[in-house]
Amino acid sequence: MLPDGVSLGRLQGPLAALATISPRFTGAVRIDGSGGTGFVLVQGGNPYAAVYQATGENLVLNGDEAYRYLLDRPSLDYELIAYTSEETGAARAVSEEIGCLMSGDGAGPAASAGSLSAGCLEHIARQPGVIAVSVFHEGFALQSLGSADFEQVAAVAEDLLRAGTRITGDMDMGDLSQVILETPVGKLIIAPYRDLSVCVLAKPGANLGLIRLSIRGMQDQAP
Repeated sequence: MLPDGVSLGRLQGPLAALATISPRFTGAVRIDGSGGTGFVLVQGGNPYAAVYQATGENLVLNGDEAYRYLLDRPSLDYELIAYTSEETGAARAVSEEIGCLMSGDGAGPAASAGSLSAGCLEHIARQPGVIAVSVFHEGFALQSLGSADFEQVAAVAEDLLRAGTRITGDMDMGDLSQVILETPVGKLIIAPYRDLSVCVLAKPGANLGLIRLSIRGMQDQAP
């Protein structure tokens, strides 16, 4: 039912790694392994539709539920299929017809200098263990997803980034990428993004590597 597109090759690994491998990918991620089959449709690096059916089970997931399920898998066998703009339109029409569109639409405009795209924010928020994520500027929270009082920490978080930037500069360590605070009850990751700052609150057992990859992929996309 989906357009044929052009195959870019087969890969094995977590779905979250796609943000690093091809941060602006547009097309289909076709999953075909021993566990089940399905697909995730992506436009400009932002997922907008997903379907998954487990092998030998009466389990069919659509939309956000399918994407969260696939994102939680430690490894998948998948093929990257690149789409043109016309093929993307056809794939979106198919997704609407079978009811597998996600609530975070990947076709939104690129983020402006004073905001982060909803797709990027939702991608980070969907990482396993993430409680909340916020974008702030000059001590004020601009965008937030999840449950956390970022208004109280926005100013302090920016002070931490400034201090970290001074330290890395004094030690000739290059540009600051992320600041990580960890306690027995949670993790806090603070990262610069253009003229903004991003703050992610996560559970103690959260996979820090996946969260950091998501943030790094977002930073790499910044113009």
